[in-house]
Amino acid sequence: MVKKTNKNSIYAALDIGSSKIACAVGKINNENKMEILGFHFQPTKNVKKGLVINPNEITNEIISIINHISKKTNTEISNIIINANITNSKSKFLKGKVELNGEQIDDYHIRSAINNTEIYNINNDYKSLHEIINHFDTDIDKKILNPKNLYAKTLVVNIYQLIINNNYYKSTKNIIFNSNLNIEHLIASPFASSLSTLTEDEKLLGTICIDLGAGTTSVSIIENNKLIFADSISVGGNNITNDIVSGINTPMESAERLKTLYGSVFSNPSDEYELIDVPLLGSNNNQFKQINRSELNLLIKPRVEETLELIRQKLKEYNLHNKRYRRVVLTGGGSLLEGIDEYAKIIFDSQVRVSVPINIEIQNEKIKKPQFSVIFGLLLYIETMSQQNDDFLLQNKEKIQKKPLFGGFFSWLDQYI
Repeated sequence: MVKKTNKNSIYAALDIGSSKIACAVGKINNENKMEILGFHFQPTKNVKKGLVINPNEITNEIISIINHISKKTNTEISNIIINANITNSKSKFLKGKVELNGEQIDDYHIRSAINNTEIYNINNDYKSLHEIINHFDTDIDKKILNPKNLYAKTLVVNIYQLIINNNYYKSTKNIIFNSNLNIEHLIASPFASSLSTLTEDEKLLGTICIDLGAGTTSVSIIENNKLIFADSISVGGNNITNDIVSGINTPMESAERLKTLYGSVFSNPSDEYELIDVPLLGSNNNQFKQINRSELNLLIKPRVEETLELIRQKLKEYNLHNKRYRRVVLTGGGSLLEGIDEYAKIIFDSQVRVSVPINIEIQNEKIKKPQFSVIFGLLLYIETMSQQNDDFLLQNKEKIQKKPLFGGFFSWLDQYI
């Protein structure tokens, strides 16, 4: 359940990623802005493709990082805002219609329209993560943000609902519970990334945000300051590293270093003559071989192309490719790969830029990096709630079940009205 924030309240966010766990603590100041009080992260090998593969170890790592940042910020952390991996999620675009016969639209009509959607018809295998009223339509006008007091013959509500695997949710909740914590908000990772990296104009006009992580690549679309789509694929920067390991026969650590220091999506003629010493996999005598930079880039480009094409296919799957979004923002650690922004321009036929977290004041420039977009976006979710009208996002109606029109449904909708 979304609730208004209290000024000067302390909030903690936790990002469980495929290569790292990050925690940030902040508070909303008198200007309704989030101030960062502390940040800490540590690598992990207990998450693969966004999914926890060793719950006990992850629990220990979470306890460790929470204890560290608690001491650092002199705060006691019991509730956290946490990211959700949405690789196995589904998007539902719901419509609900009510006949008005020329009446003036009031709360009753809006509630009736929403109750006529399939928002409660969720398979037991899934759980609703985000529910957002995107707009209303009438017989007179379309894409109305607030139809109250208008006169119309019909009213149609358009809701975006993102549902996630219920077993994933229960597993995550159990890990957090075993870490002596409670989940305050569970936020889709790409949604968090967009909150920290998109400008106000980009969020208003419509922008695709792609987070290129280590184990997954996720996408979100924000338009009219609302989340209208989110999804994820199990392909990330680690796949590129593995391709280099196999293609060059070098250790994982060496492959990661090659990707970071020398890798590029594009090659130029001079790359043929730039030689790189590469250690051989399994060599006991520190044996090396030489490759040129073009050989390295030939291993990188196909995987980048596959990743971006898979994301484009996700948009096509939901018919979102028919609407031209002329703005794409890349973030996440994979966005640092040389030339990936230029290649994304080709794939999406759009303007493309790479973004670090820009919507939150970060004093330490060392952590103002694309790979930390999710963690700071989780805190910005709180700031967003404190600044926006309640129709911006509606989520986690834990206690709401399908009931008659004047039943418990009101408690969810009252956040919108």
